[in-house]
Amino acid sequence: MQSSRTHSSSIVVGIIPGQPDRVIAASCDMAIAMKPDRLHLVYVNSTLTEENGHMAPLDPDSMSETWHEDSQALSERALGIARNAGIDAQYHLLAGDPVKELSRFAKQHDASMIVVGTRERGALAALQEWTSGSVSVRLAHTQNIPILTIPLADEYKN
Repeated sequence: MQSSRTHSSSIVVGIIPGQPDRVIAASCDMAIAMKPDRLHLVYVNSTLTEENGHMAPLDPDSMSETWHEDSQALSERALGIARNAGIDAQYHLLAGDPVKELSRFAKQHDASMIVVGTRERGALAALQEWTSGSVSVRLAHTQNIPILTIPLADEYKN
């Protein structure tokens, strides 16, 4: 049976600094094919907390004060890729657990799917996945919408 709906409401894409462009490019391809109302490029920074609309590092003694600049650079790069593909996208910075925040955001924006990439190779990435779990696997086990995982193993440098 053919659906009378001509497009979906939105696609949510989980992105992170340093991630290969393939995740955004593949998401743009999906947006061209699916014609959603909006492509949301969402960076969830797990080292930040949000209180009263203001973001700050979880650890106030943290030496990492570059989170704002990192987010700005990611926004410019991600939106540039989308713009070059002819896609009208929006960038969002969220604080907290990536799975919880991507899930919440997808529900709020009536998303038809969530797109994420596979993790980076290496011991540190493996340890982070071991302690907090794979974002794509955790999403797949908790969502009622499709989760598209873009393989990136050949894109990360060894």
